[in-house]
Amino acid sequence: MKRTHIRATRLVATSAALGLALTCAGTAEAAGKPSGEPGASLTRYALSPGLLKITGGRTAGNPTQVHGVLGMPKGKGPHPVVVVMHGAHPNCVTVGKTDAVSRKPVRTAWPLVCAAPGKKEKVGPDYLRQDAGLSHLVEALTRKGFVAVSIDVVSPEIWWGGETEPEKGYTDLVDAHLRLLGDLNKGVKHGLKMPDVKGRIDTSRVGLVGHSRGGGYVLSQKAAQRKGLFGAVALEPAENAEKATHKVPVLNVRGACDEDTGPEAGLRTMKGLATSGRTKVAADVLLAGTGHTMLNTNLAPTDKDGSVGSCKRGKVANPAAARAQVAQLTAAFLDQALHKAGSYRLPAIKGLAPKGGNLRKGGPVIGFQEARQETFTDPLKIRESVSKERLLPAIPKGLKVNKVPDDGI
Repeated sequence: MKRTHIRATRLVATSAALGLALTCAGTAEAAGKPSGEPGASLTRYALSPGLLKITGGRTAGNPTQVHGVLGMPKGKGPHPVVVVMHGAHPNCVTVGKTDAVSRKPVRTAWPLVCAAPGKKEKVGPDYLRQDAGLSHLVEALTRKGFVAVSIDVVSPEIWWGGETEPEKGYTDLVDAHLRLLGDLNKGVKHGLKMPDVKGRIDTSRVGLVGHSRGGGYVLSQKAAQRKGLFGAVALEPAENAEKATHKVPVLNVRGACDEDTGPEAGLRTMKGLATSGRTKVAADVLLAGTGHTMLNTNLAPTDKDGSVGSCKRGKVANPAAARAQVAQLTAAFLDQALHKAGSYRLPAIKGLAPKGGNLRKGGPVIGFQEARQETFTDPLKIRESVSKERLLPAIPKGLKVNKVPDDGI
C-alpha cells in the first residue's frame, strides 16, 4: 500500500506555552463539584513496547511504543473519553542537529528502531514522544470535563518490521489505550502510578481528534464506525481518498499557512459529508496565519526567517496562540457535540480570525465569540509514570527490523 508522506519543513523552535493549573470550568458533568472531589491531572505514561499485526513483509509484526498523555478532569464523573492522535512527523532524530524539531522536544531512547547510543547509524538516537507534542489538546479537553488521552501512533506509518495497513494500526492502538482506560476505571493500573481514576472514566462515549495523518484517520470510514462515537475533529488532515461516512458531528480545521497538507486540507471531504446528509454537523473552519508543524510542540513551528510555507513572517500567527486556538476550538466543539447543541458557539482568539461554519444546509448554526487565550503546561513538566507491563503482544527476540524503511523493506 502506498503511504502518504508529510514532508519535513526546515524549522526552528520557539518557547513552549506557560503552564497553567487545570482550574478552568468544564461541562455540566465537571462543573459545580465540591472541593473535596477529585481534581484535574496530567500524566505521561509509558508501558512496554508491543507488536502490531502486519499485512505484508517478512516479520511477525511491526514494533510500536505504548506511550500516552492522560488528562483527567476534575469531578467524580464518570467522564466521556476523547482520544487524540498525532501525525506522521520526523522521528529517530538527533536533537540539535535538525531544523525539523524543537530544541527541547519530549524524547526517549528506543535503540530497536533508532540509533543505539554512541553508534553511527543512518538514523538518530532520539525517539520523539509525538503524543506529548499534543498535550495542550489533552489539557484543553480536560477543562471541558473530558478524560483525554494523546497516544503514540508512529508505528502505523513507519514500517520497521513490514508493511502495515495504517487504518488497522490506528484502530488497534486506539483499542489498546481504551482497554487501558477501562482497566484503570476498574482499579487495575498495570503498574502505572496514576492519580485517583477508578470509577471516573466512561469508555462507552468516545470522541476522536487527529492532526495531519491522525486527522486523516479521524475522517476515515473505519473511524466513523467506532462504537460510542459522539464527535470527531480533524486538524489539517492528511487524507486517504475515500468518502467520510460519519453520522456524528465532525469539525475540520484548516490552517491558512499550512505548509504540508495545504490550506484546503479536508475541505472536499467535508463538503461531501455535508451533501451526503449523514450528519447534521459537517463543520469547516479556516484559521489565519496557522501552519502545520506549529500545532505540535515537538516540532519547529516556522522556517528560520519566521515564515511558514508561502506566508511571510508578518502573516504568520504566534505559534502558542495558534495551538491555543486549535485546542480551545476542539474542546468547545466536542463539548457541544456531546450535548447535542441546537447551535454552536466556538471560541475566537484575537489574531487567528477563525472563519467558517456548518456546511450542512439546514443544520445547527455555528458562530464564533471572542475568547481569551488559555495557556498550557510545558510537556516536559508533566509527571511521568513508566511500567514494564504490556498491553500488546511482546516483540519477539531477534525480530528483523529495518531502521530505514524508506530504503526498502
